[in-house]
Amino acid sequence: MFTRRFGGLPHGRGRSRVRADRHEMPPGTFLAIARGGGGPSAVRRLLAGQYSRNLLALREVVELTGDLRHPHAELVRRAWHDLGELRRSAPQPARQVLTYPAVSVWVAQTLAALRAGDGPVAQPAMLGPVVAAAALRAGLALRVAFPTGTTGAATFALPTLGLVRPADTPAPPGAHGGSQVVELAVDGADGTVTIDGVTVVPAAADRPGRATGPGTEPGEPAWFRTPVLRAGGRAGLRLRLDDLGSVARPGAVVPVGPADAAVWRARLAPAWRLLATRHRRYAAELAAAVTMLMPLARDGAGRAALAGGGRDGTPRERGAELVSGTFPAGVGCIALAGHGDAQTLAATLVHELAHNKLAALDDLFALVGPADGVRLSVPWRAGLRPLPALVQGLYAHVRVADFWRRQRHVETEPGPLLRAQVEFERVRLACRDVAGRLLAGDGLTPYGRLLVAQLDDVLTGWRGETVPRRAAALARRSPQ
Repeated sequence: MFTRRFGGLPHGRGRSRVRADRHEMPPGTFLAIARGGGGPSAVRRLLAGQYSRNLLALREVVELTGDLRHPHAELVRRAWHDLGELRRSAPQPARQVLTYPAVSVWVAQTLAALRAGDGPVAQPAMLGPVVAAAALRAGLALRVAFPTGTTGAATFALPTLGLVRPADTPAPPGAHGGSQVVELAVDGADGTVTIDGVTVVPAAADRPGRATGPGTEPGEPAWFRTPVLRAGGRAGLRLRLDDLGSVARPGAVVPVGPADAAVWRARLAPAWRLLATRHRRYAAELAAAVTMLMPLARDGAGRAALAGGGRDGTPRERGAELVSGTFPAGVGCIALAGHGDAQTLAATLVHELAHNKLAALDDLFALVGPADGVRLSVPWRAGLRPLPALVQGLYAHVRVADFWRRQRHVETEPGPLLRAQVEFERVRLACRDVAGRLLAGDGLTPYGRLLVAQLDDVLTGWRGETVPRRAAALARRSPQ
């Protein structure tokens, strides 16, 4: 067994060690993941590790707010107590909310700010609406209190459910560090949210809720529900159209409206059908691993947020109609901008699925040793890349090569068939180069070396799979 225990948190004051679940992974499961597979059961093991990580990080957030005498320490302590009760009475809704990618990002950022002693930047009391969202999903009633921004008019998130805008009222001077305390009550039995006595009832899907109650006026609370993209029935894909900053920076998030949600449904449908019918293993893992789609905005030059500017990315990336990305702290999220045909988008989803899986695996078993400043070139990106990025890139591109390898047997028209042959050969050659250089170096941990050796073994097994001469020639001339 490969074993990883998320163990005690170092507090230095004689406190008892905080423990979460002990995670055991059979060698066969690790090897299956290392080779790019594993299936939904392996994905669930990886996500269990994310749950333990977030719980321990939250426990440290609670204790640090007390140590630092943070002005919201008591509110955080109460929310933590409520979370403990929910984990006992409704474990599945609590897990669903606590592993939501936007919550994972907020936990990581809040803990980093508290560790750095930057209390004013940290938002630990957002644990209140996080716990309230879990209660709402569980069909339970709960009351929490938490501060809004210093103006008393900040939007907050009910993760997995949407963004809520409180009434626009000024904060009393000196209240909780200049913030206004919101009294939030949720009732899962009838699905209502009440803010300072004003109830918000969600309207039709993808539309803002409507505030009801005495004195309701424009500027009263509103609930902007998170759209959900569904495909493939009950066991199929369910993606929430949301922003990774919705918990950490809700005021900067523009909710996705019904028109944009319809556009994304139309874009994703052909790619999902291709995966569900021709690449079922990837479809099953994608449905198990990914819960959020984060639409990316483009700047005035048409560049997506992840694409960067200047020399970042290859010529192909800078001019791409479709840009994608993932975030190590937000496992379960895929970010997208632009559009593409079914094959391009399906290959992109396979690519980002691999990044999500490897980020979760690296949380359990470190793959790269301590940073030593080594940076190497890779065929798929401009400039030099650190070792963790090389391992991530290799893992994802081997899966993309496998997608095109299988797609060769699906295409019947000459043009798409040639494209699949060229892409398979091009990506396979790039991966063989990077795998060889990683194995020749000494920056990998034993787990990382085992993973790269398995990827190299997969590539070696494909050497007997040839492509026509024309496709091979185009692959060698084609830019990454």
